[in-house]
Amino acid sequence: MRCRVISLSVAVALAAVACGVSEDGAVRRIDQVPFELGDTIPPTTTSSTTTTTLPTSTSEQAASTTIATELVRLYFIASGQLTSVSIALPSPAALPQVVSALQAGPPAGELGTGLRSAVPKPVEISVSDDGAGVATVDLPPGFFDNIATTDQRLVVAQIVLTLAVRPGIGQVTFSQAGRPLSVPLGSGQLSEPGQLLSRRNYETLLNPSGSPVSQTTLSTVPPQP
Repeated sequence: MRCRVISLSVAVALAAVACGVSEDGAVRRIDQVPFELGDTIPPTTTSSTTTTTLPTSTSEQAASTTIATELVRLYFIASGQLTSVSIALPSPAALPQVVSALQAGPPAGELGTGLRSAVPKPVEISVSDDGAGVATVDLPPGFFDNIATTDQRLVVAQIVLTLAVRPGIGQVTFSQAGRPLSVPLGSGQLSEPGQLLSRRNYETLLNPSGSPVSQTTLSTVPPQP
């Protein structure tokens, strides 16, 4: 019985401390809890988890790029004569691109059947335009060394005829390492060093068949990876 009285007295004392009984008998709330009691109350922690779902793309459309091209007339060899084929190159086609297309040879398929090019590759051929209608073709040393004698006139004719029909170009001159060069004209004759050559110098080699007219077209190509 004595133990119960002591316990009850302790409880009343604690309640009085927590509520704060003043001298006039009024009850006031005490915000601070004695440290002995605070240690016995476990802290309460509230946490929340937010999950964000980002939209994902399930498919991608391959974009296509539309570029301008033009039909460029190239001259190739067929049975000792020259015939022209028009192929599409990015517009505007620069003179070095045109000569590189000659070196690459005729197009595959029926269009290039029976045609060949005597312009060697991967020989570097420099081509420049003076802005006054003359294209200068600078050939590397030894250019004709690996070209058959019967093809040497034909290879010069390929280059001259192809460049002479380009817009703004009417004549072609040859050099080697920057020095004026003589090239085969036909019947064992050579041109004067740096002589201006045109279509009429090699028109006897032309196949009488007609050639398509160069024009600008639009072509759609797939994007690069």
